[in-house]
Amino acid sequence: MSNVPMTRPEEMLIEHKTRYFTSSTFAELGDGRILRQAYGEFSTSEDGGITWSEPFQRWDTEGNLVDGHALVKLSGRGVGLVGKLGKPPAAPYGETREQKTKRLAKLRAARSKGTGPYLVFWRSDDAGETWEAPVRIAPNGVGSFDNSIVRTSSGRLLMPVEYGIGQRHGFEPSKKPTTGRIVDGQFLGVSGHYFDPLFGAVYSVYSDDEGRTWDRNEDGDLIIMLDWSTTYSYVFEPTLAEAAPGVILMVMRTGLGRLFQAWSHDDGQTWTRPQPSPFAASTTPGAICSLPSTGHLLLIWNQEGEEEVKLGLSRTCVSAAISRNGGSVWEFFQNVESIHERTRVEPPPIRPLRPEEMVFQPGIAAPERDPRYIREGDFFGRWSYPTVTAFEDRVFITHSYTTFEPHPTKAEMVQRGGPRSMLKPGDFNGKLKVLPISWFYGGKEPADNPFLPRALDPAVP
Repeated sequence: MSNVPMTRPEEMLIEHKTRYFTSSTFAELGDGRILRQAYGEFSTSEDGGITWSEPFQRWDTEGNLVDGHALVKLSGRGVGLVGKLGKPPAAPYGETREQKTKRLAKLRAARSKGTGPYLVFWRSDDAGETWEAPVRIAPNGVGSFDNSIVRTSSGRLLMPVEYGIGQRHGFEPSKKPTTGRIVDGQFLGVSGHYFDPLFGAVYSVYSDDEGRTWDRNEDGDLIIMLDWSTTYSYVFEPTLAEAAPGVILMVMRTGLGRLFQAWSHDDGQTWTRPQPSPFAASTTPGAICSLPSTGHLLLIWNQEGEEEVKLGLSRTCVSAAISRNGGSVWEFFQNVESIHERTRVEPPPIRPLRPEEMVFQPGIAAPERDPRYIREGDFFGRWSYPTVTAFEDRVFITHSYTTFEPHPTKAEMVQRGGPRSMLKPGDFNGKLKVLPISWFYGGKEPADNPFLPRALDPAVP
């Protein structure tokens, strides 16, 4: 059996190639239909994600386009959506590098002044047909990850949020290094936050009245503390799931070779310090959820080990794993989309991790690089930023999808996929995979692991 490009793809119910990149979010409506929102467009499915309606748009009572990234089912026919207001116009098709630089500089300046986008919550009481005026969730400059809001067993709406602090440039703004690898004789940049100059922190917000009012956790912001008062590291792009009533597990992106995790035992009021998880990861986020049919946890993330990251193979494996004991033991490691046969990688020591093939702009001295990790390849692609939504008998996974292919006549690589502003007619930049619950249990009927309840008990002579 091969795990490339996916473990047991024949069990998949359907795979949709989309132009939604990383932006899809889903919620089940009271009548059994599934609602999707992506890039300001809604669509519905009446057959569990196999087919979808034509996209449509909705505006709230104040005339705002209802455009968000995290849907949640409310009571009755209600549905909620987290989005942002105050966003700048989206990148136009064919945007030049100079135009992009100016657009991003303007956005960063607004964020630094506290006038950037801000999170809001829309409510609909009729399954998404009409929408109330939005309610503000957090201050300007605070964001949240796609599909990251949950309704806990108490009825509380809970969502992790993130923000960055610091100057938006490095030591020398025009001389920032980059990382990449040689593919088909040509240099390609490797995506991924390896030289971000910002520090990041997360916290959680919650609502006990179905999104009408919002508050935040009681015990401050979450950051990684590696040593008392001396060594800290950032966290970004958190997602969370309810492991048991009132017990919440949050996972966060870091630059330390693995995801970090934090726990709440009071429905998101307070949190532990972020601590290491057992999941090897490039500088990418994960997506976690609880399976309603079993109560088990499911994690989807970019699983790449130290050697793979150093080789420039970041974002080349989206993986899945299940926990049947509330988040300490993880099983059934499988590939959702991958160029690697292996399905499980042990995380490296906790330290900054970057690709080895680092380059600078002309005029800057070349760095010393470990030759073990400088290799050429004949293919490169990247898939990342997954979302996961679980229903009673199936799971939706979305992720971005981009490949690079040699041009047939020119000495250049042709990109397929990427942000919407770069898409060509007929291209796609994301995938939606609809999988049965059994796929996540190795293709077998879901069950509890009878060994786990006593696995941590003291040994008996």
